[in-house]
Order: sequence, then structure tokens, then C-alpha cells
Amino acid sequence: MKVAIIKSNYTPYGGAEKYTHALIKAFLKAGHEVHLITSRNSRWKEALKEKGEYLFGDNFKLRPVWQFRYNNLLKLVSFNNSVMSYLKKEKYDSILGMDNTEFQTHIRLGGGLHRAWLERRSKYVSAFKRWTFKLNPFHRKVAEIQEKALLSPALKRIICNSHLVKGELEHYYPQVAHKAIVIHNGVEWQEFGDAFEEGLLRKAQILKELGLPTGRFYFLFAGSGYERKGLHYAIRALKKLPEEICLIVVGKDRNEKKYRTLTERLFLGKRVFFMGPRKDMLRFYQVSDAFVLPTFYDPFSNATLEALAMGLFVVTSSANGAHEVIKRGAGSIIEDLSDIDSIREAMEKALKPELSKREIRESVKELEFESQLKRIVEVCTTLS
Repeated sequence: MKVAIIKSNYTPYGGAEKYTHALIKAFLKAGHEVHLITSRNSRWKEALKEKGEYLFGDNFKLRPVWQFRYNNLLKLVSFNNSVMSYLKKEKYDSILGMDNTEFQTHIRLGGGLHRAWLERRSKYVSAFKRWTFKLNPFHRKVAEIQEKALLSPALKRIICNSHLVKGELEHYYPQVAHKAIVIHNGVEWQEFGDAFEEGLLRKAQILKELGLPTGRFYFLFAGSGYERKGLHYAIRALKKLPEEICLIVVGKDRNEKKYRTLTERLFLGKRVFFMGPRKDMLRFYQVSDAFVLPTFYDPFSNATLEALAMGLFVVTSSANGAHEVIKRGAGSIIEDLSDIDSIREAMEKALKPELSKREIRESVKELEFESQLKRIVEVCTTLS
């Protein structure tokens, strides 16, 4: 079959980009021709080429389209319009949308529903901020494009990465809920094996290599967009835990200074370590004892699943779709994000976990990346 995948931009730290890259390989492995429709300004071209040749061979084609880069609204509208124009000229057997565009035969709601995200976020911001959400043309346009895509008669399947997202779809768009299927994100479980074993043997050495003190209990927070992922909750809860408990922060945020200031104000400067965005994430999983993500909305956090695959006890909220794959004893769910003591109690459970690191790792073995990708390929290429 001739398959198109729509993904506008590329960043080396992006979970959606990593997933798209893996999906391309999965479709090709299944014998399909794959075209990636992306922005001509994106970095996909350099990411997918080596010495001038595409890494995926002759059955892969990059199809760049025009996108205006001035602001988020213009990026969104111009890319959508360009994709729509391109698809009128080029025909495909299956079109998988990974971004917000009006037309495709299959959608992967990796980022969830925008309307649901706004509703959840509104509970944790000021009245003024909620008012700006209603006025902001970008939010209105994302919701409009997403609605057109979901209600399009050409749409065959909606791939949700969690039951959380499927539930939101059933709430907002019950008329298309019958098209939804849940396929949880996958993880490179086998590939993580060597890194897991190395972490058990060389934790102290790796800590020194990273410039982190030994003899501490480390929670790991990973992800960009600190507000949505609840970093301020994790920092405030840390204040209520014993002094030997520390927090490693890996990721980026334009307001990072605000979070550094918070740690200083709470006298946590020597217990919270901001490491910035990193490509060597496995090293941080290796040296951490637990993972914390008190997010108010995450359709399915890849970092959560990776942490479990590296044997870390996970502390997160029910607003993280990845909580659905946490087995008994492998993590704790925060009952109330608005209550710092509730977060503290969930984090305290990580100090005396019921399962060993190896048992936690084994608990997500069935979510091997390749098997989950194969399911998506089958859904997108089944003629129905």
C-alpha cells in the first residue's frame, strides 16, 4: 500500500517525532511505500538522511510542504492548508495524521483532544488565564481543525494512546466513538536491557560522571513544559520529605528561572538538580530510584513508560494516561493534585516499594515497542 504520514516538525527531544520515526520503519518493514508529509522548514530532512541518502531506502519519500513560521497560529493554519492542497493532487491508500490537519483516513491522538486539555488546564490557572483561553485564536483554531478531522466521513479509525483519551473522545464526540481503538505507547523494552543491568552495577560511578552526589535517593522528573507536567507540585512535595531525598529535573522550559527561584525560596537548592534537555536519558533512569510526574494532563507520557521499563517506581496522577499500565506495586497514583500532602504521600510510597526494580521492569514487558507499532500498522492498512 501507499501510505502517507503527516508530521509537521522535528525536534531531537520530541516523543511524537521519535514515534513517527519508528512508525516509518514499521510500515516499511511490513512492505508498504511510505511518504512523510512535513514542513519544508523542518529538520526531518537532515534527521532522515546520511551522506545525502535517505536512511529508509527507495520505498520512502519525504514530501515537504510550505509552512509559515511567524507564530503558532500561522504555523498551524499554513501547514494545514498546504497539506490539504497537496492531498488533492497526490492520492494514498492510507493517510495517518500525527498533527492537527483536517483530512486523513486515520488519526493518532497522541496529544489528546485540545478541548479536553483546555478544560483540564482551566482548573489550575487564574480566572484571567481562563479568559485568555477563550479569546486566543490559536486555541479556537486547533479545536476547529481537530473537530473537522474527527467528523470527516473519510476518517476510518481514531487511534487513542490511552483509555483516558478514548473517554474524552466519547464525551466530546460520541458520534465517532465507534471508530476509536486504544493502543498504548510502546517502549524499547529489549533494548533497555543492557542499560538496566549496567545501572544496577554502576550507579555510583554514573552519578559521579553526571556530577551528582552519591548516597541520596533520587526522584526523576522528565519532560518539557514544566507547568503542565506539574514540576512545582513535585518541588513543593519534596520540601516535606527527608533531606536525603533529591529531585533530578531533565527537560526544558522557557520559564525555568521561575522554578529555580522556587527551589531557592524553599531552601532546596542542594536537593533539586536542573540538568536541561538531554539525549542521554538512559543514564538518568540508571541512577534514579523513582520517577515523579504530577501532571494535570498527559494523554500518555512516554517517559513514564520508559521509567517503568528501567525499573523505576512511578508516582503520577490519574490525568496521565500512562497510569493505566502501572501494575500493582510498581507505582502510586496521586489522589489530589491540589493537595501537596497527597503528592507527598504518593512519593513516600516510592521509598519502600513492594516490588524490586527487576520486577517493575518485567511488569511492562508486553508493551515492547515493535509489537505496539505493528498493531498501528495493521489498523492503518486493513481494508475496511
